[in-house]
Amino acid sequence: MTALPWTLFVPELFLLGAALLIFLLDSLGIRRLELFGGLASLGIGLALVGVLADLRFVPLAGFATVPAGSVDLPWSTLGGSLVSVTSFGLVFQAIFLTSALLVAMASISRPSDEKGAAIFFGLLLFATLGMTLAALAADLIYLLLAIEVTGISTYLLVGYTRRDALGLEAAMKFYIIGALSAALSFFGASLLFAVYGTTSLATLGTAVFYFDRPPLFGATSIALVGYGFLIAGIGFKVTAVPFHAWAVDVYDGAPSDVSAFLAGGSKKVGLFAYFLVFLVPILLASRAAPAFLCPLGHCFVLTPPSGIPLQVLFGVLAVVTMTVGNVLALMQTEMKRMLAYSSISQAGYMLIGLAVATSPALAGALLQIFAHIFMKAGAFLVVAAVAGFGIGRQIDDWKGVGLRHPLLGVSFAVMLLSLAGIPLTVGFVSKFVLFSAAVQAQGWFVWLAVAGLLNSALSVFYYARVLRVMYMEKPDMRSAPVPTGAVLGGSGPPPLALGGIGYGRAVAIGLATLAILAFGVYPQPVLAGLQMAANHLIQIL
Repeated sequence: MTALPWTLFVPELFLLGAALLIFLLDSLGIRRLELFGGLASLGIGLALVGVLADLRFVPLAGFATVPAGSVDLPWSTLGGSLVSVTSFGLVFQAIFLTSALLVAMASISRPSDEKGAAIFFGLLLFATLGMTLAALAADLIYLLLAIEVTGISTYLLVGYTRRDALGLEAAMKFYIIGALSAALSFFGASLLFAVYGTTSLATLGTAVFYFDRPPLFGATSIALVGYGFLIAGIGFKVTAVPFHAWAVDVYDGAPSDVSAFLAGGSKKVGLFAYFLVFLVPILLASRAAPAFLCPLGHCFVLTPPSGIPLQVLFGVLAVVTMTVGNVLALMQTEMKRMLAYSSISQAGYMLIGLAVATSPALAGALLQIFAHIFMKAGAFLVVAAVAGFGIGRQIDDWKGVGLRHPLLGVSFAVMLLSLAGIPLTVGFVSKFVLFSAAVQAQGWFVWLAVAGLLNSALSVFYYARVLRVMYMEKPDMRSAPVPTGAVLGGSGPPPLALGGIGYGRAVAIGLATLAILAFGVYPQPVLAGLQMAANHLIQIL
């Protein structure tokens, strides 16, 4: 096993250092939201630069902290290592950090004297730290522990204001569901350990059990039950149906900036865990199992007794998730609940990559996950900005918003059109790549592409309804307050810049909008990197 250098954790050290510095300043009585937001954005930005450098992104390759020889090591060389640096994991780190950076920048436009600012940015950094650690996982227990670092931080983030009854209710629901998710996941891991004798993903990935004695009675069934618990436990993080119900109430009750982070960032760690735990150990390795020699003379391949491939299970999960999410989104009258159900449906599209389990499908799923950052996180950030103008929670309250606030209206329209998969947006490109990969795989995978296309067409209806309300409904001409940087009832800072949006939120929304359009027109630089990461993942198995 090749020892990994400590510099592997430089991005994590930036995040940890920024979080500790924010808490230190808060303990010293320095409580300025702009300062905390700037430190958080700086820490996340430096971490993102480090990850891009490790991916050998040309302008930053000289700043790489991980030697090229330590990236994408074959799984057979890992032994009992807890961590492994892969291009696939680094791509997910970049996705996590990009989402956190958008939210951190946007949150600088929150009230400058808001209580709990240090808690908000500190927890945001710790949640991001957990996600980046998870992306390095080579051990199942390590992976689940890293996910829990993110989970505990996000439970607190949802209710950090402590003054909003809806937010506290959402935080409690999130905590209870999170505890259930963790219990199921760790119990599943314990069953796998009982059968394999290890939780190393390098060993689990072979889908072959080694024994220096005859196999235990019922070992195959025990392992299948363990994987079943993992599907359910991680499914809560992914918001896959039927483990999705909590997400709508949590996204609706949480502050919109937190909802943006949950939808655009934290659910992606569940998707990464799905890929790492199921794509590698079962779907791909099972294809190579017949050619594998068992040195100890006692081994057997893990296959479901029913003969139903796990690819079919995840295919059904993908179709059900996207369909239920879209159908329920169509029935919503509140903006955030509609976006929450839309986020659930998007998870269904991403799961197609896991069901198809080919290199092009993996690249398409990665592109869909990457695009979802800007589409969904950006949409919730627009909702946060619009709420500052006194506009209500109902979709009908958005009448004329596109005319009264043209910049926000255009950005939101671009995000919704991209979510629907309209051409010239990154959402269209990601779905095109993903569905094309399903068609290329042939067989029953073609029906996954058909289901995806039908669901994309269905989503157009509820996105178009929002656009109609924004641009074709007569606006309510009652005066609305201009957001300020002061607390409610205070006489502090003057109104926020840019018509009450604030520089931080305007920059974040603008970057998300530009990314949607730019990568929609010219996706090749990102797509090439994602295809390389997908290819490397398959090669190192």
